[in-house]
Amino acid sequence: MAMVKKYSALIFLIVFIITSAQNLTIAYELTYKPSTSRKDSSRSKLYFLDIINNESIFRDAMRRQSDSLIFYGNGYGLGYPNNINDQLYLKKDLKTNTLLKYMVLPLSRDVFYVGVNEALTWKLFPETKIIDEIKCQKAEVNYGGRSWTAWFSENIKPSEGPYVFNGLPGLVVEIYDSNNDYLFKLVKIRKSNHKNLFSMKGGKKVSWEELTKLQQDYYKDPFSFTKTQSIKVMTDDGSGGLKKVNLRESTLSIQSDLKEYNNVIELNKKIDYK
Repeated sequence: MAMVKKYSALIFLIVFIITSAQNLTIAYELTYKPSTSRKDSSRSKLYFLDIINNESIFRDAMRRQSDSLIFYGNGYGLGYPNNINDQLYLKKDLKTNTLLKYMVLPLSRDVFYVGVNEALTWKLFPETKIIDEIKCQKAEVNYGGRSWTAWFSENIKPSEGPYVFNGLPGLVVEIYDSNNDYLFKLVKIRKSNHKNLFSMKGGKKVSWEELTKLQQDYYKDPFSFTKTQSIKVMTDDGSGGLKKVNLRESTLSIQSDLKEYNNVIELNKKIDYK
């Protein structure tokens, strides 16, 4: 939580400057538990909500940097983690409130996206509290099979927040689920001088059912793409050279991670990997 303290004074100073800005960069720290069975599984990541010209993207810091590298022609970016459960990447059209959740298969780099159509029905409460010198009001909502408590500030616009959470009378400063598996907290907000979101390009639109099938197929054979394309999979041999990957061992390792670290944010879309 040191990151939060570091930026609290900055937030307080610029709140009233940026409330009318259209192009913003908003950073959230996500603390989450990718595994429900391992008490030591808690992790933290920095995420960015970039807003430009009525469009926004929510993604982690590594993905944001990777998108920028790809945009400027630097190859394939920074790669993707083997555990597809750990991907939170959301595009939003602020005019139509259209939300698209993206997933990338790590080896083939195939991009898929699905519409997020679950309505957010917020319940507001008169209760208030101060978070990092910002007066916030309480709200609750159900999403993804989880119950969420949010604290938002009417003094900070726009009416946005991390991931899918928007539609309140101000910016979400903090939001967490009732299981304490996910906690998003505002750490930084500033005007953006960028003219481009450097967003992920292309992709195939799929239904949630099709997305589930893609994830199940990936679990069954993470290296199916390399096999059908006769691509050799190599890794660092520890001495500056390359060696062939043992596909069986790597497959078992990926499958184990997918089963163990499967506490996904959309609990109602959780896959029982077998």
